[in-house]
Amino acid sequence: MSTATAQVPPDIAAVLRRIGPIVDVAKTRPLYEPLFAAQREPYPNVTVARDVSYGADPLNTFDIFAPQSAPTVLRTVVFYLHGGGFERGDKRMPGTPFYDNLMLWLARHGMVGVNMNYRLAPKHTWPAAEEDMAAAVGWVQGHIGQFGGSPDRIVLWGESAGACLIAGYLVDPQFHGQRGHGVTGAVLNSGIYELLRPHPYFAGELAQTRGRSRIASMAALTIPLFVSCTEIDLPAAISQAEKVNSARRAAGHPSTYAMFRDHSHISQNYSIGTADNSVSAPILEFIHQLE
Repeated sequence: MSTATAQVPPDIAAVLRRIGPIVDVAKTRPLYEPLFAAQREPYPNVTVARDVSYGADPLNTFDIFAPQSAPTVLRTVVFYLHGGGFERGDKRMPGTPFYDNLMLWLARHGMVGVNMNYRLAPKHTWPAAEEDMAAAVGWVQGHIGQFGGSPDRIVLWGESAGACLIAGYLVDPQFHGQRGHGVTGAVLNSGIYELLRPHPYFAGELAQTRGRSRIASMAALTIPLFVSCTEIDLPAAISQAEKVNSARRAAGHPSTYAMFRDHSHISQNYSIGTADNSVSAPILEFIHQLE
């Protein structure tokens, strides 16, 4: 069943179009912060566990958000992996509603949210972040029942570099445990899956960065994928989302594909939890289809 969607407020859409298809957090964040003015901790009806450790590095932590009510059945677990080009970014921006907004949205829809940090370049290079993804999935499989989550219904959700990391984890068996990758589906927002120039994170990889592509391997994945970009996105994010979608369709594993109208690379996940559900409604529908 499709969910009716509300669109980007016209005044915000106009500013996003003036900013254009670039990454501009400083100009985008103030457009959305006022929409979360009432969002303050402690959050009602939500249990929050901060900085849970899943590994030895200081960045091996995540925040877990879960509904306070006892579940009648174990809940779907959704990981979120932030973007930032593998060199920056954080699960939580102090003094802002981001990315608690995603976790609250998940909890209020009856899911357990896991907001994950991972090791970053230039200090850490490939495959550090993929190894972190594997360790985090393993931790959740063993412990998420304490928070009412199901170890058998894990969905990964990443934006930009986070989407690239998820793709790298899913397609490479070296990161998988005894239960495989352990994932029932993935949401990939504005990922870059073909690296067209050298990047510090991939300096330790044996394959050359230039021309390297995960798209063929992504086409072979049999789990459901939600692949998206935005209308005002980075050109590479648009073209690569379309390539992934086309490759999966040709391989007989079609994705749920979306281009979010009036949104930019940065604005899409800032909108989660606001009255503008043009991004959140299709993602929610996809996750529900996995249950």
